[in-house]
Amino acid sequence: MCATCSGSTPFRTPSTSPDPSVSNQAQEAREAQGARLRGFRKDAGFASGRAFAVATGWAESKVSRLENGKQNPSEDDIRTWCMKTDRQEHLADLIATVRHIDELWLEWRRQFQAGAKQRQKKALSVYAKTKVFRIWHPTLVWGRLQTAEYAAETFRQVVDYYEIPDDAEAATAKRLERQQYLYRGNRIFDVVLGGQALCTNFGGLEVMKGQLDRLLAVMRLPRLSLRAVP
Repeated sequence: MCATCSGSTPFRTPSTSPDPSVSNQAQEAREAQGARLRGFRKDAGFASGRAFAVATGWAESKVSRLENGKQNPSEDDIRTWCMKTDRQEHLADLIATVRHIDELWLEWRRQFQAGAKQRQKKALSVYAKTKVFRIWHPTLVWGRLQTAEYAAETFRQVVDYYEIPDDAEAATAKRLERQQYLYRGNRIFDVVLGGQALCTNFGGLEVMKGQLDRLLAVMRLPRLSLRAVP
């Protein structure tokens, strides 16, 4: 069994967030829809997002966000897009996709309503069964390698960002509990961090110094491979 993690921003990492597969599905669907809208726009003769923005009365940045999957279109946005590109036959399908994406995001946020502790607790059974961990974290130190201070700061930011029940202390304790698997059994850990993970300041200078010392220490573990991508 293999566990793979990925992250995008300090506030949206699988180690602190609900089931990442749900958010990944939503984002992939949004990006696919954006590519489809871009194709409609080009086929209709609008060579640039700017030209389409002029035709719709929207900001050019909005067109860019919609086409690149950075913003959820509203149903009215879809109606306008189909009308301006003469693709009304696709209207019902596109609106159904918008509603599906909205439902995925709603489910993703619903998983957080009980706080972060439950997400951490649920992962313990998965870790107990996993034998090989292949981890990619571009913006954060992976949870199993975090110090208590660093972990607490990430959870505080999650609590503030998602406006969920403040159980940062309990969630931190559950995260640290999972670190036992670094030292037990014959599990293999292949961890790759993005350079930003080593530079993003969580909790101040002393917290980051302690975190970097922690990374230097765990690099000596025989079944852990730790690398960083500049």
